[in-house]
Amino acid sequence: MTGPAPLYLALAGYAAAAVLAGVARSRHQLGRLSRASVAASAVGLCLQLAFTVARTVSVGFLPFASRFESMAFFALAVQATGLIVYLATHQHSAKLGTDALSAVLLAVALMPFGLHPGGGLNPILNSQWFAVHIVLAFGGYACLTAGLVWSIAALPDRLLELHPTVRRRLAIAGLFLLGLGILTGAAWADAAWGKWWGWDPKESWALLTWALAMAGLHLRVFERRRPAVLGFGLVFAAMMFAFVGINLLKWGLHRY
Repeated sequence: MTGPAPLYLALAGYAAAAVLAGVARSRHQLGRLSRASVAASAVGLCLQLAFTVARTVSVGFLPFASRFESMAFFALAVQATGLIVYLATHQHSAKLGTDALSAVLLAVALMPFGLHPGGGLNPILNSQWFAVHIVLAFGGYACLTAGLVWSIAALPDRLLELHPTVRRRLAIAGLFLLGLGILTGAAWADAAWGKWWGWDPKESWALLTWALAMAGLHLRVFERRRPAVLGFGLVFAAMMFAFVGINLLKWGLHRY
């Protein structure tokens, strides 16, 4: 289970879920196609979780340290969040978006980055804060990403406006989880480097992402259909630069 096969099968599951959600949306059905889409998502999630558990047992720590591993976990978080939102709202348009995005994220993890064999954990990362910080941060990322997907899907599909609080709740959940991720990261930094905050580029951009989400909530941007796209779009852009851009530019102390 530590090889790439479960992830390729999970990718197929996410892609199939997106196709089935799209067909169910076009036919306005909540029957077999909807259940099949949910089943495909569940199978993909189970396969990726099985891979994560097997890899954890193999290398001795949760596999979130490399670019490949973090991108794959981001895909899992987006897929899980999208499935939860769908089960609460039964809106195919939003599920189609999160299914497709999680498939793209997992494909990006598998293709350009490749499956890296498990190795030793960098001493800086060998901390009790490691898994907690990353799970919380990516949970926040996933909620904010789902908020963007919902906002974009709501432009052509006004049925999503029957659930007017979803965007706000996703923003609040993302703000809460990302805030906890930043706080646990600060505790980790204090234990590793002797200071809570160093204005490292990744720290700074994570804080900017959180601040943009907070501003959007206070300005009630996420409660309006068209402004929500811009608001979540700015948050997502800052988030992706914090997650990917800084790593590619090799700024700061973070390398994952």
